Amino acid sequence: MKKLQIRRRVWAITAGLSLLFAPCSVHSAWADSHTSYVGNNSDYDWTATTPVVKTVWTHAMDVKAAADYDTVNQGSAVAGGGKVYVLQKGQAVAINAQTGKVAWKYGAKLLGPLLYQKGVVYARSQGGTIYAVYADTGRNKWSSTVKAKGKLSIDQDQLYAADSDIMAFRLGDGKFLWKDNYSETLFSPLVFQGNLVFAQNSSSGVYTYMVLHAFDRTTGKHLWEADNQALPLTAANGTVLSQRLSNLMDLVPLTTLDSLDAKTGKRIKTVEYNPKKIDPVNPEPVNGVISSGGRAWLLGGQIYIEEGNSLYSYPLEADPSKVKAVKYTASSSGLSLDYAAGPYDGRVFFSNAQAVYGIKTANQSPVPYPSGGQIARFDLLGHGMYLAEPSGKLVAINLLTAKPVLQLQTSGRVFGPTLLESGMIIVQSKGKLMAFKEPAGLRMQ
Repeated sequence: MKKLQIRRRVWAITAGLSLLFAPCSVHSAWADSHTSYVGNNSDYDWTATTPVVKTVWTHAMDVKAAADYDTVNQGSAVAGGGKVYVLQKGQAVAINAQTGKVAWKYGAKLLGPLLYQKGVVYARSQGGTIYAVYADTGRNKWSSTVKAKGKLSIDQDQLYAADSDIMAFRLGDGKFLWKDNYSETLFSPLVFQGNLVFAQNSSSGVYTYMVLHAFDRTTGKHLWEADNQALPLTAANGTVLSQRLSNLMDLVPLTTLDSLDAKTGKRIKTVEYNPKKIDPVNPEPVNGVISSGGRAWLLGGQIYIEEGNSLYSYPLEADPSKVKAVKYTASSSGLSLDYAAGPYDGRVFFSNAQAVYGIKTANQSPVPYPSGGQIARFDLLGHGMYLAEPSGKLVAINLLTAKPVLQLQTSGRVFGPTLLESGMIIVQSKGKLMAFKEPAGLRMQ
């Protein structure tokens, strides 16, 4: 009898296990259907305790150029002389930066962006007329008699309009001076060095490459062109310093700066920078890709080279093979970051549009900055980082303490540069201009 009971118990256990592991035709409560994904579904707000700033004034501004990505990033407003200048329904409007009171309005059917320099506002109409307006009174200084298109820029005593071609006007009275004699389309922006005006375009055949063009700023005559050269970093003593660009046939694995003869464009000297100590003949791929050398730029007598999550610095006149580069790197962040801004206020900044990471220039120590995981842009003003999110929120962060100081919720999701004028922070969001007082702790003395 006992043997029979034992056999029955063994059979029951075996049957139970068989049912447990047998294929089931009905989904159980814990089964994953593999049709959902949960990412960052938290209601955590990193600015929850950050004070909301009260705006001093708000104005509307035109947003017809919103479809132009470059124009949007450049912004619609300019500031100077205690005022902010915007377009409202095609009119140039001057707004007192501190009070928000409209000082004057000028013109009709004007196009942005506006340009301000030394007490004068410059604008171009849909018909191509360029207007110079006194910033203090809103009265006309001059109007061009020759029509022009494109973005306006100023160098020394000349104003330029660039749109496929380059046109130059005398800054003082608007007299037309010249139009370039080059037959092909040119790109913006323009770069000015000494008596030369530089522009780029591309040439296509078996492969596409960039071409640097030099023009005489007095006559507009096309002087020379140089293949695979970037817009100049500087020009002095009859030479032009330009970074060599890569193409399909030449990757240029090292950052290479060429000194070009300012009269002919011929290469007279070449300097290579190798801060990462790579083998330029057989460079090792990174993530399966062999890349060109980092982008170079000049600031304060130093050559800076961007290389992914690192920035290197060399004295301009030094031989890079004989001096050690100063290195600022965000590699310790554990994130995939690229150079973003600086040096500014003793820091270099790296970002991936989700996080911002600072490196102190004095000792290369890291400074992580807070963010909500989405960054539209940030601008550095005084001791502040004004960080804009795609949600329309702008947060002011103290650069020295890395703590948020205030926040502002705007009505837009697209931001131009945040401006500082007469102690006021001017925020450009899509179709709206808002102003608040610069926080005392962020003012730079």
